[in-house]
Amino acid sequence: MARQIEVPLEVATDHDRTRITHPAFGQIGASRVSGRANLYGSDFSHHNYVTITLSKSEVDRHLSNDWHHAKAELFEVALSEAQWATFVSSMNVGMGVPCTIQHLGRSGYVPGLPDPPDRRDTFAKEMQANNADANRQLEELERMILNSGLSRKKIDEMLSASGKAKREIGSSSKFVADQFDEHMEKTVERAKIEVNAYATRMIMATGLNTLGVEAPITLGIAHEEDM
Repeated sequence: MARQIEVPLEVATDHDRTRITHPAFGQIGASRVSGRANLYGSDFSHHNYVTITLSKSEVDRHLSNDWHHAKAELFEVALSEAQWATFVSSMNVGMGVPCTIQHLGRSGYVPGLPDPPDRRDTFAKEMQANNADANRQLEELERMILNSGLSRKKIDEMLSASGKAKREIGSSSKFVADQFDEHMEKTVERAKIEVNAYATRMIMATGLNTLGVEAPITLGIAHEEDM
């Protein structure tokens, strides 16, 4: 079906001013926002993010210029800085980038999201379910071994190997998972320290530069023994 074509409507509002409207006229804007927000597709709360708004628009023609004015807002969405970077740099890839709908025209504000769940708990539950399934399969294998008709020696060898596998799935995998959790907690804390230190240096350098004092901005690497 061919798209309908409609000529913009011009209405004189003053002796030298004209308002031009059309259903296709719109305005889009992006803003950087500071403030705590929970965003769809992100595993943690954000204190800095980006919003995109789309509004209807009209043209105010006067003084030999076109002045574009945003009118009724159609929607506002929020993206983390990482989502924004992906959005502007990855066109024609996949099905788009997750975003958080914040406002929908006449419907008003959309309910916000709760704090994101601890992903470690999710992975831990999934690992426990996988381990339980693996144990069930090993138990079924042991029943098959016992009913295989093999020699007692061969059966004992195979049951010993199966028992060792069950122990590895149990205590050993939990130990590795606990060590990974501890490592990730330390990594996240180090990242927070680095970001805060960098922000502090940026603020100090900006202040010194304002006073006419050159201050090089470097991103130092925090050593574990310094934390």
